[in-house]
Amino acid sequence: MQQEPAPARSPGPQQDPARPHAPTMPPPDTPSEGRQPSPGHSPAEQSTEEEFRFLRCQKCQAEAKCPKLLPCLHTLCSGCLEASGMQCPICQAPWPPGADTPALDNVFFESLQRRLSVYRQIVDAQAVCTRCKESADFWCFECEQLLCAKCFEAHQWFLKHEARPLAELRNQSVREFLDGTRKTNNIFCSNPNHRTPALTSIYCRGCSKPLCCSCALLDSGHSELKCDISAEIQQRQEELDAMTQALQEQDGAFGAAHAQMHAAVGQLGRARADTEEQIRARVRQVVAHVQAQERELLEAVEARYQRDYEELASRLDRLDAVLQRIRTGSALVQRMKCYASDQEVLDMHGFLRQALCRLRQEEPQSLQAAVRTDGFDEFKVRLQDLISCITQGTDAAVSKKARPEAASTPKDPIDVDLRSALW
Repeated sequence: MQQEPAPARSPGPQQDPARPHAPTMPPPDTPSEGRQPSPGHSPAEQSTEEEFRFLRCQKCQAEAKCPKLLPCLHTLCSGCLEASGMQCPICQAPWPPGADTPALDNVFFESLQRRLSVYRQIVDAQAVCTRCKESADFWCFECEQLLCAKCFEAHQWFLKHEARPLAELRNQSVREFLDGTRKTNNIFCSNPNHRTPALTSIYCRGCSKPLCCSCALLDSGHSELKCDISAEIQQRQEELDAMTQALQEQDGAFGAAHAQMHAAVGQLGRARADTEEQIRARVRQVVAHVQAQERELLEAVEARYQRDYEELASRLDRLDAVLQRIRTGSALVQRMKCYASDQEVLDMHGFLRQALCRLRQEEPQSLQAAVRTDGFDEFKVRLQDLISCITQGTDAAVSKKARPEAASTPKDPIDVDLRSALW
């Protein structure tokens, strides 16, 4: 089996820096990533589950079957990769132009998943022999096979590989087990024509392939490009470490930019909140001012009505009195004509004649002069000015700023008060 580059060790369970961070813009709530450990798991199992959560698909958070490493360094399962289109569903980074395949088989994740599965089988006492399917008792680090006691005896008779009892491995931590399996990975010659896999310690930098001794001797064209495969692996690991160190400086720069952007987002949110509160406060002021103007106008209309009504009522009382006198006089004359004696007519004639003459001198005032409703037009004009000030407040404010002399000679106190409330 080909050896994968060793992962950098961490002192304990921590968040994977390659996992997507939770969004910081507002917006809007997102479900928590990943599945919670089962409450029936032991603390050690929960710790292991949390530490190796990075092996899950970073999109669906399910166990990644055939994990794929994208150019943006996110890892997806094959299902999420097929549904992703032409960009990463995590960071929306597009695929590099001209790339034959947008993703690489993540052999490191796949191998680590496989070794973790073996460790869980060993710890849970559920391991079965790879050959006969009986209960396993040994683990061969070189063949990476679980063996029962009988198969182990035959295996060691012919191969004599390093193998350890499962009872001993159960006492190891997951890190110790993974570290042991990582050190015993074997690299085989890349030539497909070998009948059986041939172990190798030679690497050809010209072919970028591991070669066995026979293939290295036959490949005379790259004799100066061959080196020890351990040295090549060490060089590549050091190169990745150096690039990681260089990225730390870039991480600091991006972290500072991220902090500044996060602060800008916070300032934007605070500015929005302050503006919203100012708008609400000003609108409340305007509404209160408009309601006050409403009360003032209604009270003025009521006062005008009461004044005009009282004037009309006094005139109406006078008309009622005169009309009553006319009708009373006419009725009295008619009754005297029917029932009064001659002496009574002679005695009352002078008095009645004077009273009727006074009535004939009475004249009704002009109805057009007495009844006038145009006095309310003043309030309609003031109401229209109030509406215009509200609906055209912006233009009025601009005009007021453009012509300061206009502000010194306001036409209506209501307009002035409302403008001050608005601006």
